[in-house]
Amino acid sequence: MNEIDEIKRRYEKREKNKSTFSTKGNLSFEINKNREREKRYEEIIKNRFSGTISDVKFLEIGAGDGKNINIFKSFGIKSENIWANELMPDRIETIKKRHNDIHIIEGNALELNNIGPFDIILQSLVFTSILDQRFKINLAQKIYELIKPNGIIIWYDFIYNNPLNPDVKGVNRKEIKVLFPGANITFCKVTLVPLLGRRLGRFYNFINILFPCLRTHVIAVIKKQE
Repeated sequence: MNEIDEIKRRYEKREKNKSTFSTKGNLSFEINKNREREKRYEEIIKNRFSGTISDVKFLEIGAGDGKNINIFKSFGIKSENIWANELMPDRIETIKKRHNDIHIIEGNALELNNIGPFDIILQSLVFTSILDQRFKINLAQKIYELIKPNGIIIWYDFIYNNPLNPDVKGVNRKEIKVLFPGANITFCKVTLVPLLGRRLGRFYNFINILFPCLRTHVIAVIKKQE
């Protein structure tokens, strides 16, 4: 079985094994996690593309059900300048229902050709689901090729292994630097460890500020040099 088939299997398994935590706890955690992430994204976009956002070309690989697309539309990126790539057919159908005004490409991201270059490429929780190192390296190279000089890759993913889930593998800062040699990379640590974050409710932000050492994910801005 090749890595693409393995990734599909992992995603399908994940769908079948939804979190057993309370719906209320999950909802609160997702709201707080997403607000923090979206605030960082907005800061990145404003700092890098102030005044030119309407001309920005954007691609998300592993776009899931398309929720991240809403965020970047809200920043002012035009629908006709947005591309979404997703491997799983059921998720593609969801994206089509939510965003019938963007470009949607189904399949392996390594086979993305005749598109771009892009000002922004987003990868969110994709690389930690790839366990084959060669595939991971090849995908990083593909993404880097699709970015314009001085364009950016926005990376959101976790940095630690999950001992309860052998189907994922954390990607730390050192590995990100290895995957994108020659790029200018900045990091921001975000997202409280989910097992704790789901139990904190309205105290999430307080603990997040007080104990940044409990954050398990990073947002990396990977800038392609000219």
